[in-house]
Amino acid sequence: MKENEKNACDAFIKIFLKMKGIEYRIDEFPEEINRNSQDVEVILTPKDKNEQSPKIAVEHTIVEAHEKQIAYVNQSYDIVGKINQRCKGKLPTNCYFQLDIPPALVIGTSNKSRNQFVEEISGWIPIVAQSLTINQQVLRLYNRHKVWLTCGGSSSRLNGKIGRRPTGPEEADKEKQNRFRRAIEEKLPKLIKYKDKGYTTALLLEDVSGNHSDPGNNLKKLIPNQYHSEFQSKIDYVVIFGSYEREMIIGNVWKEESQLYAEIPDNRRFYQQLWTAAH
Repeated sequence: MKENEKNACDAFIKIFLKMKGIEYRIDEFPEEINRNSQDVEVILTPKDKNEQSPKIAVEHTIVEAHEKQIAYVNQSYDIVGKINQRCKGKLPTNCYFQLDIPPALVIGTSNKSRNQFVEEISGWIPIVAQSLTINQQVLRLYNRHKVWLTCGGSSSRLNGKIGRRPTGPEEADKEKQNRFRRAIEEKLPKLIKYKDKGYTTALLLEDVSGNHSDPGNNLKKLIPNQYHSEFQSKIDYVVIFGSYEREMIIGNVWKEESQLYAEIPDNRRFYQQLWTAAH
């Protein structure tokens, strides 16, 4: 079981205890026994052996803000790291800077193209950085894509350095719908199978986009028509987690039994500190 999967399950257990007053524990890993099956990842069992509540079948998946977001994050960190090395000692030391690199200049590009980008941008930044004041930006068009350099402020730890600030694709709203839809479509069949066996079912969506947005209740956009009724009747809980470095920091309950929230209420929004209600 991966670290982020366990963290999501642990967070769900604590959130479920807050909501329902029943404490569960991780009990089985059916998918690990038979990788080619339609078994779920985790089974949760009530800690109290006398508890009559059903076991919970859990599926977890990551949803990205756009296609290959995780690869974009990793590669863009590498790019900015190389730019920092080249600009060392050439930047003002009373402030720090942030560089916005669009995914189009990172994802699907060759090492040669990325190295050329590093070379050109590393020559441009020290020149324009000298005249920037805090919160001021300067734009550079690179292969028809916008690259922004911002003076972020002053910090003894960061001054004289460049950090990365992620940007999304132009069709961000469409990408947002696509990522939720793909995650739900992929996991529905497994959870339906276990619901038919008498389990409670839970889908944990780990949102790594940084936006942690609510998907709303427009099932026409999120789920194929043939799955609408099954999603409503056979998926008991859907929790959208916001994560940072594989740790769950936000947990929003989007679906709770028959209730699908168009806007998640305050008492179903949870945060990391003891997973208590935020309001």
